[in-house]
Amino acid sequence: MKLNAPLLPLAVMLMVGIWAGQWTEQWPVLLAMLIAVVVASCFSGRFPRLQTAGIYAATVLIGMLLASRQRQQLNVHWPQKPSDVTLVVMSESKFSAKTVSFDVVTADGHHKLRCYVRRDADSEQISLGQGLRITAIINKVREYKNGHFDYRRYMQCHGYTGQLYANNHQWQWKTVSLSALSRTDRLRLRFLLWRHQLLQHVRQQISDDSAYGVLAAMTLGEKTALDKELKETFSQVGASHILALSGLHLMILYSVITLVLGWHRYHAVTQVATILMVWAFALLTGLSTSVVRSAFMISIYALLSVGHRERMSVNTLAFVAIVLLMVNPMALYDLGFQLSFMAVLGIVLIHPLINNLVPAHVQLRHRLLSSAWGLVTVSLAAQIATAPLVAYYFGRFSTWFLLSNFIVIPAAWLILHAALLAVVCCWWPWALHTLATVLTWLVSAMNHALTVVSQWPMSSIEDIRLSALQVCLIYIIVAGCYVIVSLTYPVTRRNG
Repeated sequence: MKLNAPLLPLAVMLMVGIWAGQWTEQWPVLLAMLIAVVVASCFSGRFPRLQTAGIYAATVLIGMLLASRQRQQLNVHWPQKPSDVTLVVMSESKFSAKTVSFDVVTADGHHKLRCYVRRDADSEQISLGQGLRITAIINKVREYKNGHFDYRRYMQCHGYTGQLYANNHQWQWKTVSLSALSRTDRLRLRFLLWRHQLLQHVRQQISDDSAYGVLAAMTLGEKTALDKELKETFSQVGASHILALSGLHLMILYSVITLVLGWHRYHAVTQVATILMVWAFALLTGLSTSVVRSAFMISIYALLSVGHRERMSVNTLAFVAIVLLMVNPMALYDLGFQLSFMAVLGIVLIHPLINNLVPAHVQLRHRLLSSAWGLVTVSLAAQIATAPLVAYYFGRFSTWFLLSNFIVIPAAWLILHAALLAVVCCWWPWALHTLATVLTWLVSAMNHALTVVSQWPMSSIEDIRLSALQVCLIYIIVAGCYVIVSLTYPVTRRNG
């Protein structure tokens, strides 16, 4: 077996460097070492193995340098007294019993903060894009660990440099110029305001709170309206991935756009237009980490299809990982990053092995069987690759994950198609009302089916306790089994 993925070792070395970079802040020393290694590698052309080692060492140092610099940028020392700050609201508000929470950026665009304001009639009116003036103490993101979940690291992964809490008398409205914000932030805010308007229209059409919360999460990435009990149900049956916009949702969008724009004579133009629409959707959903990751991967997928190359491979996945980690090294610690890349890696490597259990000629003759078997094999491959991480972070294994995927994936396909059709028919009230009724029924039926599954005996195995070492050993065992099986039963690729 030969795995043709020259970028995979570089991606691994970059990850090792980012992981090692958390213990050093001497970035000038790292920079000097990097320059020395690069110069030495340039003069070692006569010794290929030594040069390769130098390239790997340089990649590790780049990872350490990037991680060290980003940690310094996120480690802001705020004054331990009330500060008068002008802020711009950059997210939908989330309501709890006592507070209203939302994301803000400082008016100069330098810092992203999580803001908590005591809940009252005025604070409930705070909305996206508004300017606020708050006098309060800005603190570092608090230390909080629940099992293996590190809240501070999670916030750093998403670019937060602090958090603040304001009482009713400590804040007021303020008109803020957005000129100091970066172009990316201004563009993102504009698209988020459009999303806010879309969400308001959706809320007018969908009266059921549970259906609205799931629909808003699945179509526009807005999770503030999700019911906690319903989220727990999705998690218990192994269907949480359907609530987070990811590769599945964007691939459905990609397939629809490609079908609509199917100009076969102008394939390159079609793919470029599709990429632009996918990124417009990513902006509309707020450019979350998972959406950016999926949009970038689909962009690579589309561009490779123009050149008739293998569109999804380990090498492609490694390239995407390298680019995203260079932009945001802290993404390595993001659970979404880890799960999504392990899921795709499992699908790329393990899916073909399982899929070959049903001969290709049988699948070609029975298309329905092929589709059902494909869903089974993809689900199994993704589950094998992600189950150790899920057990490590959440202490849970969903035993009915396969049945859940047979429920949520077809439902997601129908829901997203109906939602896109509703956008197209927004000018026709009767059609819009009919589609809203259909969407409510689809989402409610999916929610009910998953609730029933969650009530079955042993729907999930709870309180699993794994250490990081045990997780690594499990993945080593899985990798060993993959090598043995792939050598024993070579993959036969189907054409067409």
